[in-house]
Amino acid sequence: MANRLPLLITLAGVAVLFLSIAFVFALVLGAMFFGGIEFTGGHTDAEALTSALRLTA
Repeated sequence: MANRLPLLITLAGVAVLFLSIAFVFALVLGAMFFGGIEFTGGHTDAEALTSALRLTA
């Protein structure tokens, strides 16, 4: 089993690399077909919360 350990570690590394490339590929395809990916939701939610807190104070 000890001589198979480097092979198993290499296969695990290749699997992680493949999955990360497939994830980025899926993100790109999703952005192409669904009009982009918006990352501003959390920022605008936080801004609305702070303005609402200012009104109540």
